[in-house]
Amino acid sequence: MFVTGVGLFTAEPGPDGQSAWSPQKSVFSALFAAPVEVNVLLADGQSADLDLIAEVLGDVDSFLLTGLHFLHSALTADPETFGLDPTDAAKLQPFDPTAFPVDMPQLNFYAEADTEWLMRFAQGLLPICEPYGVAVAFAGSEPARVEDLSESAQI
Repeated sequence: MFVTGVGLFTAEPGPDGQSAWSPQKSVFSALFAAPVEVNVLLADGQSADLDLIAEVLGDVDSFLLTGLHFLHSALTADPETFGLDPTDAAKLQPFDPTAFPVDMPQLNFYAEADTEWLMRFAQGLLPICEPYGVAVAFAGSEPARVEDLSESAQI
């Protein structure tokens, strides 16, 4: 698979008989020390929205900032969902993307028919991050909701 502006993706076996496609070149962000993991999960015969993937990876820092800000807004509105009390949540004010307590971003795209994709932060200091992190589900280029992954099954 080739994504314009990004390059060649290679496939490895993925969950549930799918293929997990990842870019040959690492994707870097100025916001995080480690490269951003990118996966496109497809069953045989499925295709991905290559334009969406190119848009996101072409402006990865902007999308990461959007995801972080969405998480922060959700946390501020309902700290208990994140396992925090209001006093602990107040310590995260004002929003500072470099200090927000999540790390190891991963972008997961799916079949073209599914316009949703996930921005997962695999590690974090928030209680909601145990054991699999927390994610922001995007509908196209807009964040839609926070996904609590604490009760997900390990893949």
